[in-house]
Amino acid sequence: MSYIGGRRSPYPYHLVIEDKTATPPWRQGFLLGAAKPGQSQLVSSKVQDISNIQPTDYSYSGWSPLTERNAEYEELTFGMGVSLQQNDQAKQDRSYLYAEGVDASVWPWCKGPELTLFTPPSHDTAVGATRFFELLGSLYCANGRYVLRRDSDAAWTLVKDFGSGVAVLDVAVFQSNFDKVQRAFFALSSGVAQYTSNGTTYTPMATFTAVAFAVIGREFWWADDLNRLRKCDTNADPTVEGNYTNAIFRAGDASSVITSLMVTAAGTLLIGKTDGLYTLDASGQDHSLFPFLKLADDANNGKFWGQFENSIYTSYGYSLARIDPDLAWTDVGPEKLVGNSGPVNGRVTAFCGVGTAFAYAAILNRDTQTGYLCKFGAWGLGLKTPESEAIHIDAWHGSVIAPLPGRGIQTLFVSAIGAPANHTRTYLGCSDGTIGWVINACSPNPVNCSSYRFHMGDAFIQLPTFHGGFHASIKSLRNVAVTGPLINTSNYVQVEYKDDPKDTSWTMLPNRFDASTYELQPVTPMGSGVLFLFRVHLVNTTNTTSPQVSAVAVGHALRPPRLMSFEADILCADGLVRRDGVPLRIGRRQIQQYIEKAVDNPAALTVTLPDETVQDLSFIDLKIAQAFDEVGREWRGSLHIVAMQHFTTEIEV
Repeated sequence: MSYIGGRRSPYPYHLVIEDKTATPPWRQGFLLGAAKPGQSQLVSSKVQDISNIQPTDYSYSGWSPLTERNAEYEELTFGMGVSLQQNDQAKQDRSYLYAEGVDASVWPWCKGPELTLFTPPSHDTAVGATRFFELLGSLYCANGRYVLRRDSDAAWTLVKDFGSGVAVLDVAVFQSNFDKVQRAFFALSSGVAQYTSNGTTYTPMATFTAVAFAVIGREFWWADDLNRLRKCDTNADPTVEGNYTNAIFRAGDASSVITSLMVTAAGTLLIGKTDGLYTLDASGQDHSLFPFLKLADDANNGKFWGQFENSIYTSYGYSLARIDPDLAWTDVGPEKLVGNSGPVNGRVTAFCGVGTAFAYAAILNRDTQTGYLCKFGAWGLGLKTPESEAIHIDAWHGSVIAPLPGRGIQTLFVSAIGAPANHTRTYLGCSDGTIGWVINACSPNPVNCSSYRFHMGDAFIQLPTFHGGFHASIKSLRNVAVTGPLINTSNYVQVEYKDDPKDTSWTMLPNRFDASTYELQPVTPMGSGVLFLFRVHLVNTTNTTSPQVSAVAVGHALRPPRLMSFEADILCADGLVRRDGVPLRIGRRQIQQYIEKAVDNPAALTVTLPDETVQDLSFIDLKIAQAFDEVGREWRGSLHIVAMQHFTTEIEV
């Protein structure tokens, strides 16, 4: 039985339009005409979409998103902390969410440094390692109550035990012009300060206690009370307490304690207290540099600091500040990464510069008590610089090592002791007393350093949540391609994904990218979703080489919802006869009024179509025409209308 012969609505009409929002509401049936005798009275077709748009160029962005388009991730030197794709083209972000053991501060990406961890036989699990220092060509570690001397990587010898309940707060090595003897001075949590000139024999001061030290040229500063400072007389014996009496200063009041003494590149003394930073003028008067820090009083404020290039970096609250030689404050810490939803976040607990290339910073996630090592600074191409000109970028990258669950990094120290010839190491002191170290590359790009050692095994980098420039549209995931100058069976890549960010598990592509400079894998079965997550795993089998990834391309296709349009000629004449032979009760004037109201209504109207389906349609066009009346078998005046389908059902992916 044909649609026309049915006896349900819209019979005895061809079309019924209902406007439930009008005052009063109305419902009326209409008859349709054909463009020619015997032709269809209603034409329904898919609305033209972006497949008909001509590209403005022939880059990846010029590919039709309906057939297949590549979204490539290339240089990521702008750093971590971006959880969602920011630009229509993924590669323009030059950022990622976080990494575990991958160094994306260089391009192509490579593995991060190999971390060697060592647990000394004598170590303080409660306080942990707090300071490294060099004395007479040997490297030492202050580890809670203990002082350890590095005799080899596998032998850290106990040379001093300050006793139960005592911990080393600070260490300073000072060589006075008085006797030219190099000594290490120790600030202790309990009891008087002590010093040693050989690392073995320790001598206590007579009465002086200490909480922090600073060396400025030939001047030696102590903080020995809540807010009191002493300075050894110039060129005097630093072991004689009588040589400190001529210069005693106060920084702030006694409501907050001194946590550190820092020295800028200009030789200015900065006094870190829990309520802010202070300095002294030429007359010895104290000045609070940043009064707003009083609002973030914290026991660890100013405790964690380091130097990089010409600036001091120190943490207050969750902020890391760069303090330049002119004493200007600039927030530069990972707390500025407001979109960072990854686990590499928290407070900076240690900081040190590695030459002028970059700085290492330790981050402790307070929720999980997991430590991470990040790089601050990268060399790359700026947005407005010529392509041949590399600039230094203040960006955070990490973690460049695997996470350290249950332990934080409390101190970082750069030393040539134990490193290959003409190289340095960065030593790490952890909160559980363990010690670690990584080799620092002798070139900005670690792959160019033959002495560098890479993290071995599996490591990954998680890219921002991918939407492909169509944030609210369904897409199919078709394939993934990987490109790089060094990818082989010993240095390979794997990719896993989620087609829904809420998924609890990842789907790993079944094959490795290990055969050539360029390799593409289809996604089978093809995934579909709106937002996708991707992790790129870099795997090596030796620590002397690393996979080098220059691009990861995501092949995807847009799958917009099918939207239909409807075109028909509504007969508009007097004396029309319905399909059941009964004369139509309204004439052409009333028909025209009804149709004009339907077209002028910005909302969707309920329409019963000839196939007896009910659709919500928006009428968007109206023309006066002629059409053939199949019932009356003659040509009549008509109103040619165009209507668009309106979705009334919820779409969930």
